Amino acid sequence: MSSKKTLSVKGFLLRILIFLPAAFVLWYYMMPAIIYLVTLLSKSVLLLVASNAVIDVEQHGNVIHVVTKFAKSATNTDSLAFVVDVMKYAYGLALFPAMVLATPKLWKDKFQDLYLGLVIIFIVIIWGVTFDTMLTLVFKLGEGIGEAMGTTAFTRELIALGYQLGYLILPAITPIILWFTMNQEQVIKLAPKFAPKKKVKK
Repeated sequence: MSSKKTLSVKGFLLRILIFLPAAFVLWYYMMPAIIYLVTLLSKSVLLLVASNAVIDVEQHGNVIHVVTKFAKSATNTDSLAFVVDVMKYAYGLALFPAMVLATPKLWKDKFQDLYLGLVIIFIVIIWGVTFDTMLTLVFKLGEGIGEAMGTTAFTRELIALGYQLGYLILPAITPIILWFTMNQEQVIKLAPKFAPKKKVKK
């Protein structure tokens, strides 16, 4: 159910700009907690899909460290590890709440949208972290690691495609698609041309 209040496109964008700075400040200060959850979830996924390469995923401040089964070098047997920057996949956690708060709806509807939307955005973040890790393992740490993981030309193409989706596309469009999906009535009010045309009875 939506509120009876309506906004112009300019009014709606202005409200987003008002809420966005506060949303990003909260996002930034909550980042350690966000990364803690991302670390737990991504570890479960990576130990499932890359068990022949990954042995642990650890949180270090605002980044995560992926620890591999491979040695740093022939003379250094310490486990090879690398950093994944979670923040570049997680800005939707600030953008989407700002869009929801800017929407003239009842608060209970806003909280419902936030709950569902943030769950989906977390899935997008895990997607990004997973494919970032796979890309680093297969393409950046040497050909031998990719071969040891049993990758083929086809799976390497899939990893590259998954990374591009997870880095360039999904984090940017997911909050917008979620908002449009959850607020079709508001979209019609803001842009009447998107309203479905009524069939004329003969």
